[in-house]
Amino acid sequence: MLRRILLAGVLIACTAGLAVAQPNATFVLTNGQRISGTLTYSGGNDFKLSGRSVPQSEIAVIAFDTADPSAAELSQLGPGRNASELERHMIVMRDGSVIHGKLYNISADGRTITINTTPTDRRDIPSDSIARIYMNSGAARRAYRNVLGNTSQTAVATSGATPGAITVNANQPWTDTGINVKRGDRIAFQTTGTIGVAQGNSGVGADGTNQFNAPRTRFPVPQMPVGGLIFRVGTGAPSSIGSNSQPILMPANGRLFLGVNDDEFGDNSGAFYVTIVR
Repeated sequence: MLRRILLAGVLIACTAGLAVAQPNATFVLTNGQRISGTLTYSGGNDFKLSGRSVPQSEIAVIAFDTADPSAAELSQLGPGRNASELERHMIVMRDGSVIHGKLYNISADGRTITINTTPTDRRDIPSDSIARIYMNSGAARRAYRNVLGNTSQTAVATSGATPGAITVNANQPWTDTGINVKRGDRIAFQTTGTIGVAQGNSGVGADGTNQFNAPRTRFPVPQMPVGGLIFRVGTGAPSSIGSNSQPILMPANGRLFLGVNDDEFGDNSGAFYVTIVR
């Protein structure tokens, strides 16, 4: 009897383990409908939610996170039907990082997502670390039009005193734009506003000012005047932007931060207002 009870316990535990193993997801369909269930895949052109077959061509987004995406996230979607093979799909991780590529496979239990990121590189990603998989860029934008509102699809900054701009306060070293970039992305910055970089000082533009003779060795970008607009990707080395409105090549993958070229921020005032354009 004891042995039967133990065997029954093992079977129950295994069954529970299988139930936990299969992730729940929501399909946002190209017609706007949303359906939820347990994700599985057994090959072919259809994915399944709790046994219901759904053609891949009818899926705009596979969402593992129930929250709506941000406008900044949606701005990173590819060009839709004109996308290259390796821009076709976009995976957004729960930590906010973004992976572009072509979806290659979903494991039978839905736990592993495989994506081709280059012609020779393929990545396996646990589905529990993924927030969303974008299958159809155009349909995804339509599905989340309430998030995008009237924002231009190219102007991805959505906050700040100037409509469509990010506020970069001069009294703090870095401002998180909420935007993730990829190495090689071409990003343009359109900047308005002036700041002060000392008490009684004002009217400093995005190129900074040379009116102070203090050493620049401690500045984030030593070769740039104090108060200039700068950026960094993740924890990488800062680089200058200034008043330049031409696209700048992003040096790495990661979160985009904007800042002011200074080493003392307590006596700074004002802000730059920066619109970011892909």
